[in-house]
Amino acid sequence: MHGRASVYESPSAYGFVRRVENTLLSADNSWWTGCRPLHARMVAEVPRALYLNYLARKSYVAALAPGLFRPLDLPGDKETTLFTILLFSLERSRPLRAPQMFGAFFPHIMQSNWRFYGHLTEPNAESRPSVLFLRTVTNSLALSIFGRRLARCFPLRRARRMALSWEAPRLSAMIEPGAGSAPELIFQGEQIESSPISEGFRQQFSSYEDYAHWIIDQHLSLVIWPREYVVQDMHLDFAKAKITPLHCLKCRVAGLEDFVVQPSDCFLVEGLQVFLDHIFSRTNRTGF
Repeated sequence: MHGRASVYESPSAYGFVRRVENTLLSADNSWWTGCRPLHARMVAEVPRALYLNYLARKSYVAALAPGLFRPLDLPGDKETTLFTILLFSLERSRPLRAPQMFGAFFPHIMQSNWRFYGHLTEPNAESRPSVLFLRTVTNSLALSIFGRRLARCFPLRRARRMALSWEAPRLSAMIEPGAGSAPELIFQGEQIESSPISEGFRQQFSSYEDYAHWIIDQHLSLVIWPREYVVQDMHLDFAKAKITPLHCLKCRVAGLEDFVVQPSDCFLVEGLQVFLDHIFSRTNRTGF
């Protein structure tokens, strides 16, 4: 993603607000770089989440963080790897040890993670499955400040509006950037009874539900900044999860032409709980 899309820009319609927000958040470096990421152990509800899965050029992904992230190998395919756009609503967030009633005071937040699948390959450490965040989108200024400055765990772009609507059998989703540099997304899908497992994964999974669980349940996420990288460790509770395969009726997403080869499949998941366990950072002295 090049040009305007690679720079944080406020989506506000007010010039003064845009100038202040861009002054505080546009730089990828900050006074917090090199400090311990601010976080607490948290739990939140994810009532519904949309997954759009694609095949992406492996050579593009391998060049993003050589020596630190190795893109996923697909059986019988040396040219492509897995890329997913996840769009979801985050609700009733609270510290893990706090009573559930505290979650009622947490604002509803829309978020979209754009991520490549592979392995974290830190020096002098065992390789571990992870995802590399290319972009995270939100309509929340508070999350933008937290994710870009204090926790440093999301390469955030802020959009003017985001929506995810599910009225069975139809689902619609959108990201409207406004004046900001978030990528535009428009999706419409329809529920289907079943979906075949993507060709690159048929040898690994016996059912579409097992495949979808694997797509969803990636514990480690990696974010690359100019002078450090940040790893976020999370896990999910699937006890009440419901997975619904979708047929794509309409999909338009800006900024994928550099690396996406073809769409793969898409599905909706409802009833997740997400737990933030730990965030840590490492100073990058050599560059990626």
